[in-house]
Amino acid sequence: MHLTLQFKKSSPVVFAVVLIWQSLLFAQAPCGQPQWSGYFEPLTNGEGLRYPLSMGPLSWRLLGHQIQPVKGSDGMIHLAYALQVTNSWSRPATLKSIEVVDPAHDNGVTGKYAVVTAKEQDITGKLRLLSLPVTQDVSNFRTEVPAGQSGIAYFDVTYADPAQVPRAIAHRVVVSAADHDGKPQDFTVLSPPMRLDCNPPIVLAPPFKGDGWVNANGCCKEIGPHRFVMNSINGSLAATEEFAIDWIRVDAQGHQFNGDPKDPKAWVGYGAELLAVAPGMVVEVMDGLPDVAAGKAPDNLTIPQIAGNRVIIDIGQGRFAEYDHLAPHSVTVKVGAYVQQGQKIGLLGNSGNTTAPHLHFQLMDRPSPLDGAALPFVFAYMQLQGRITINLDELEAMWNNPSPVPMDTKLAKSLTFAMPLSLDVVSFK
Repeated sequence: MHLTLQFKKSSPVVFAVVLIWQSLLFAQAPCGQPQWSGYFEPLTNGEGLRYPLSMGPLSWRLLGHQIQPVKGSDGMIHLAYALQVTNSWSRPATLKSIEVVDPAHDNGVTGKYAVVTAKEQDITGKLRLLSLPVTQDVSNFRTEVPAGQSGIAYFDVTYADPAQVPRAIAHRVVVSAADHDGKPQDFTVLSPPMRLDCNPPIVLAPPFKGDGWVNANGCCKEIGPHRFVMNSINGSLAATEEFAIDWIRVDAQGHQFNGDPKDPKAWVGYGAELLAVAPGMVVEVMDGLPDVAAGKAPDNLTIPQIAGNRVIIDIGQGRFAEYDHLAPHSVTVKVGAYVQQGQKIGLLGNSGNTTAPHLHFQLMDRPSPLDGAALPFVFAYMQLQGRITINLDELEAMWNNPSPVPMDTKLAKSLTFAMPLSLDVVSFK
């Protein structure tokens, strides 16, 4: 199925209406279970403590503003999010379990919860301690939380059927710590319900055309660089790249480059035309930064230089589409201009904080490369050509390897209204 839209007016109101129409018409509502009955079930109808209270050393909060279910290319509905977990006691604590539960079904475990590192090491139910040097592998994850320290718990909760997706979730955490008398004790804490955003994810047009586009770092199960990194910007710690995709391109034989891999122009994707994924107004442009040599990210970049040459488009409904690492002097739009869906906005390059030519693309809730929370999205149509058979860490290490990237093509199929997942290879016509 192909979607063609005609626009007769360059009006932000028209653009917003079109986006609402797209979402309601094509994207399936992701939540199928009934609403929960209340904040907590009452303990008694008479005298005494009416609602349950539980105390323990750990507290947690959602990083971001919402949890929105989204259908992935695997056909599963994904809840991808992260919690900041803090040990507020002056004594160490050990996380024994963390479960995602459904308040509407007696707080029974809901969905399948599993996450791995970029090296496919299992980190389900573990915390990434913020005090540890960054390695992005299993050594960053612990169940022991020192006194007064914080960590990040990453989640990818999946459902095979949208009807199974609850409208709210809660977290049941069991933690062991020494009580005031010094004796070890287990504490079980059930959080208040957290409403899911059950609106359909926004439907986007492709950011480019052609075959061989590899999701080299995206959502959901793999905690690669995008999901792993948390930056404190303007006083807030947020998951700013949770659904971002690093798009690289391979040729028909699976090669990433032809020639000197340090030369950005030798890479297959370099110079590809980038297209507006929806109509909207351009709110930020950077165009004058040079390409950097592939193989190593540059040192000592300033904050405005990290995203490289870029374009950010306000596509309405509080959503902003971001394109990073564009080729020097390739941007074809100006701040304040309205763009049509499918309009050329620049060329893929290798500027900013990058190790090889690629497009960093994401949808976010603010017009800022580092201060906006990433949002899920789906494409109206794409062809899944296959899936890379090495992990994200191994794919990153292939930047100077002339061998073709290994791909399993038996998974090839047409997809509608789905989000590409890490290591997918897709085609947009």
